[in-house]
Amino acid sequence: MIDSHVHLDADQYPDPSGAIKRALEAGVTAMVAPGVGPASNRRVIELGRRYPGVVYPAVGFHPEDFEHGEHDVLEALETIARERDSICAVGEVGLPWYGTGAADAAARDAAKLRLARFAKLAAAMDLPLILHAPHGCAGEALAIIVEAKVTRAVFHWHKSDEQTTRAILNAGYFISLTPEVAYRERDRDLARMIPADRMIVETDGPWPYGGQFAGRLTEPAMIKDVVAAIAHLRCATFDEIAESTTANARALFGIKE
Repeated sequence: MIDSHVHLDADQYPDPSGAIKRALEAGVTAMVAPGVGPASNRRVIELGRRYPGVVYPAVGFHPEDFEHGEHDVLEALETIARERDSICAVGEVGLPWYGTGAADAAARDAAKLRLARFAKLAAAMDLPLILHAPHGCAGEALAIIVEAKVTRAVFHWHKSDEQTTRAILNAGYFISLTPEVAYRERDRDLARMIPADRMIVETDGPWPYGGQFAGRLTEPAMIKDVVAAIAHLRCATFDEIAESTTANARALFGIKE
């Protein structure tokens, strides 16, 4: 299994070696660690060097962080170009939806232009995109990356309407499912809708969850619970879902067996 989105550089993982060890013991053979800003990008690249073949770093710029400015964007773009051969994706990038900053029209317009820059660089360097584009901004993000001619992308922790979801799938992009698929009806509906060859799985750790995961630190080892929940919903075996989502993640991120 592959955890396609886990923030191993977060404060809740002061020493990620334990989380990585537990993940490997649970059958999670690889973890994609997206960066969210300059310092984060440096840390995930270092984690990739410490755990080659296990941790796959991506370089990004989180759209909800309004404290970062243009110089931080330029640094992220330069890091992507410089580290092209040591990263697996551009991300996490996208459009803001949460918080007061996302309600500002000028900030939203600037975010769209910023996403277009990252998307064009990803296309030019033949790197996939990891997208943060929840709810109503998913359609806008889709239009931007299609125009930039991005060939590979995943809408991480997708939350949007059925029409937008089908447009994403029709464009050939991936959608990822989180531990919420085990207890939230919106995500359970997605698990039934997404074709087997367009689905990947993630924890988005250390983001906390409810349901049976309430009170637990989110770690990559929880991917086995995501796979089990999807298998139940699709009337498939655990191995079938594990194999298909792993193959999809390998194809998306260029992760070798």
